[in-house]
Amino acid sequence: MAKRAMIIGLDSAVPGLVRRFASEGVLPNIKRLMDEGVFGEGYATHPTLTGSNWTSIASGTWPGTQGTTGMWTHFKGEPLSIVHSSFLSHSSICERLWEAGERIGKKSILMKYPCSVPPTIKKGLQVEGSGAPWYGLDPFEIAPCMGFSTEKCPGARSIELKEAEGWRNVPESFSKPLECLVEIKSKSAESKITFNVLVIDSEGKGYDRIIISKSKDVEKAVARLSVGQWSGWITEDFDAKIPLYIRYKEGSKIVYEDVPIKRYTGTFRFKLIELSSDAKCFRLYQSQVFPRTGFTWPEHIAKELFENVGPFQEHIGPHAYYNNWVDDETFLEELEYQAWWLGKATDYLMSRYEWDLYFLQWHGLNHAQHAFWGGIDPISPWYKKAMAEKYWKYFRRFYGAADKMVGDIVKHADEETLIVVISDHGHIPYVYGTAMITNALAKAGLIGYRIGSKGEVIVDWSRTKAYPIDAVHIFVNLKGRDPGGIVEPEEYDEVCESVISTLYGIRDPRGRCPIAFALKKDEAEMMGLYGDRVGDVIYGMAAGYGSSLELTKGLEEFLFLKGAISVTDDKGIGQRTGLLPPNTSIHGSSLPSSRLGLGSIKVPLIMYGPGVKRGYIMRQAFRIIDIAPTIAYLVGIPRPLHCEGSIILEALED
Repeated sequence: MAKRAMIIGLDSAVPGLVRRFASEGVLPNIKRLMDEGVFGEGYATHPTLTGSNWTSIASGTWPGTQGTTGMWTHFKGEPLSIVHSSFLSHSSICERLWEAGERIGKKSILMKYPCSVPPTIKKGLQVEGSGAPWYGLDPFEIAPCMGFSTEKCPGARSIELKEAEGWRNVPESFSKPLECLVEIKSKSAESKITFNVLVIDSEGKGYDRIIISKSKDVEKAVARLSVGQWSGWITEDFDAKIPLYIRYKEGSKIVYEDVPIKRYTGTFRFKLIELSSDAKCFRLYQSQVFPRTGFTWPEHIAKELFENVGPFQEHIGPHAYYNNWVDDETFLEELEYQAWWLGKATDYLMSRYEWDLYFLQWHGLNHAQHAFWGGIDPISPWYKKAMAEKYWKYFRRFYGAADKMVGDIVKHADEETLIVVISDHGHIPYVYGTAMITNALAKAGLIGYRIGSKGEVIVDWSRTKAYPIDAVHIFVNLKGRDPGGIVEPEEYDEVCESVISTLYGIRDPRGRCPIAFALKKDEAEMMGLYGDRVGDVIYGMAAGYGSSLELTKGLEEFLFLKGAISVTDDKGIGQRTGLLPPNTSIHGSSLPSSRLGLGSIKVPLIMYGPGVKRGYIMRQAFRIIDIAPTIAYLVGIPRPLHCEGSIILEALED
């Protein structure tokens, strides 16, 4: 029996790519675990999303039992317009492995494990733990990353370069020095830092360097950068509300818990992305501003990690990349930095503190695959054979970063340590287009709407019979259950059937139906979807199709969006430069069993340690709800309360 366990989560790891890169030598640490332990493939829960699946992994429960049913969850008794973040620990109704372990005195280290804040640990250590991958919604950040540009980049702050005035100690410049201001603003308080940027021509070949200073004094500069260079980490004080937990979301409006404003020291860095010789094209990137304290439990752990490892950067998502604030290299560098930091921070904590259970999740694979999958998969609409090797190098690079992180962690495993490497879902290419679910329901008369004064489309709840929430759930607006409900109980079945008929009536331009299945809730129990927080109708998309809940004026039932989440071209707010549009691979509403092209939504599992077979490839598929009871059995801790999974006997020694 094992005395300790490491649960290492690699979000979106794809089984076929893990096998391929292990055989190529890209993943030496993971390959050793595969060769000396067990490798298998299994099924995520539906929907195949971060918000619910990492909780299912840690608790061994179906979404219907644990109560978070996607990225956002609707609570019974509230208006259908209101949802709650599935990434907060109190959104779920279940015990997790670290809590079960604490019942018998086990100590845990939680390293950025999703859905674990506010923290529930009492005897261990925790670093962050939201895991929500969206831009600007990390509850601990002071400010999200930002781009500053003379060009039109969606969401970036526009700047204008003008002739420099009032600078001291200016170095020689063969062209007249130029200047601009950049401001970094706290997202939760009236607090900002202003930097002066000086642009110079240092060699007489055109503008080629910038100097960043708060005081217009070059000798007090915080950064001197050429194109492609990062500054060092910069430290500044801001007023902020931390942690800024989400109370609920209503439509596009997010309401936060009330938190007092305090003074925090934040760290960030700049990178010069672009500077043309005539200075007409200028792009400067500012990384996420993250505090030095306030995101660990106990609090002193943050100070120790800052001093011994370096600044933490939580958000590494593709938002800046999608919107052309940064280039490929910068996106990859931020992914690699976080993987490096998580490995080194784990190394530091394990070397100095007692632990019995360890939990980590790294989201880097998910972010990078959304962005780059179209470059490697011949079935993708964006695939170009001449560019494929470039993108394969990217894949080897970020999978390799995951492997190096794993190496830093597993070096603390001894012969009594169980190691589990797991994912929450895989990826498949986005190939065929997007079903516009809300539009289809509106066109069928199931959603009422009106056009607002600014031309926006507004849901009219007094005429809405059914409404989609998150990736796969459609709720009936039922009288007596939902505030403002208009559907009589005796009409419930009829409305459900109308919803299902509408979904099956959607067609792509070739006449194919993108819906793989649509079921009433009482028929979806076999998928683990049941209870008050599950839609009255559940659906899933056929492989290669995306789904969108956006309501548009044209009520188009089907579109080929150039990105299932971040669509800049289609919204007409600017065109991202570069070869690949955002989200060239998908999951979420895809079935747990889906396969397409080089991709699969199935989940890889690697297990190594006491009680586990050696050099064995599993023949049968497991379920991610089986992970928690298997770990509990091998480590000798109680199964989490509410646990519904089974021990993966095939992986264990006889």
